[in-house]
Amino acid sequence: MNAHFRSINAILILILVVFATGCDVFSSKSDDTSGFVTLSGQVLNEATNNPVSSAYVRVLPYDLLFEVGADGSYAFDVEIDSTMELDITASAEGYRSVALPVLAIAGRTISVPTFRLTQLVQEQATSGSASNIILESQTLATIGVRESGSAELAGLTFQLADSLGNPIVLSQAATVNFRFGVQPGGGEFLSPSSVLTDNNGIATVNLSSGTKAGVVQVIAESTVNGRVIRSQPVAITIHGGMPDQAHFSLGPAKRNFPGLNLFGTTNVISVIVGDKYSNPVRVGSSVYFDTSHGIIEGSTTTDGQGQGSVTLISANPLPPDGIAHIRAFTADDQQNTVSSLTPVVFSGTPVVTVNPGTAAINQTYNYTVTDYNGNPLAAGTSITVSAEGTAVRAVGHTSTRLDDTVFIGGNEYQHVVRGAGITEFTFRVIDSVDPLNPEVPVIEVITISVSGPNGSLEVVLGGSGAPFSRTEGVEMIRTADGLYRFEVAENPIERR
Repeated sequence: MNAHFRSINAILILILVVFATGCDVFSSKSDDTSGFVTLSGQVLNEATNNPVSSAYVRVLPYDLLFEVGADGSYAFDVEIDSTMELDITASAEGYRSVALPVLAIAGRTISVPTFRLTQLVQEQATSGSASNIILESQTLATIGVRESGSAELAGLTFQLADSLGNPIVLSQAATVNFRFGVQPGGGEFLSPSSVLTDNNGIATVNLSSGTKAGVVQVIAESTVNGRVIRSQPVAITIHGGMPDQAHFSLGPAKRNFPGLNLFGTTNVISVIVGDKYSNPVRVGSSVYFDTSHGIIEGSTTTDGQGQGSVTLISANPLPPDGIAHIRAFTADDQQNTVSSLTPVVFSGTPVVTVNPGTAAINQTYNYTVTDYNGNPLAAGTSITVSAEGTAVRAVGHTSTRLDDTVFIGGNEYQHVVRGAGITEFTFRVIDSVDPLNPEVPVIEVITISVSGPNGSLEVVLGGSGAPFSRTEGVEMIRTADGLYRFEVAENPIERR
């Protein structure tokens, strides 16, 4: 029995060992990202674009060194333990070294960006003492305020030269001090505050932004043989903070558009976003949108002026009173919501009411032009009144072109501006007898014509009988208060 149990135990142990070994093998295979990566590229002279055949390429962290070919090119394999970032440095005698990071993945061939080396002035070169300072280069012309998400640091490289324009060499090296001219005073700083020039007369400083936007002037100066020399002030703009509620603007291209006439009608909604220093926010700041009615594109990103836009599309649900509310929102530097709301009128087909309903001389007429919700028609609508007959003419509101709709005191239906010259009009027909050629004034018909983005409608008042419309699909209703009301019998979009 003991021998029997020992055999069973031995078998179980063997199974466990095999299982464990299999798991380790499987795990090892699934985690194995080691292998060889091929790196290739070229090293060129920055000034002449010619190959630098004397260059070497070093790979860290493995500290491998490779020599380039006569044409400045190289291609070599590096064994790596896992996917990792390698630091590749190209250098050559008499040149400034350049380093690049490269993501290395086993089994891949990586084309390293071309190294362009700047040739240095040879130490044996000679120069006089420094007599002027010029800006050789700068990395950025604009940076963002601190924690704005934009670049916050700009590098400036100055060169000191002698009276003949030759860069000063090490034997003539001078200490260059850096300071501000104009600055916004938001904690921006320069580092280092001073530096000794190299064998090419070069001195470099970094500008780090603060919390305020504005223009920064950087000045480099040095005292040489008792005389102070300085550069011209170099201006860099700091801008682009986070959105600020006080500088957040929202509005439509058209306050009133014929959104009840046809699904798919569009209107542009725009935002202008500034930071708390009244500068445009950083490029690419996101603003989100929603609407109470219709459909709207969900977001936009700001441009260099802090502006962005989306499209509002007429679609279900439609506003029952014609008023929709669009909201735009983003966040400030404290993660508080920054938002604004704007109303837009979805207007429908024209509706005209008139009283009285027959044409007569010396008669005053009151008429209205709205959509079927009582809202004004869209901007660009033309409303005209003409009197036909002998020696007669119409005066008053006889030629009107509507501007965009205005809200006063709020964003709701009751805040829409209506009234004289917008939705309510008056005219009168009078005689226009010429004293030199007197005629008996006779009125035949009066025509009220409406034409614009919402559609067209023509109402005719004759000398007798009820008024009528020459527009197809329009019906006339006599209202309880005696008005003649003309409207499209069936609107393109069902009324809601």
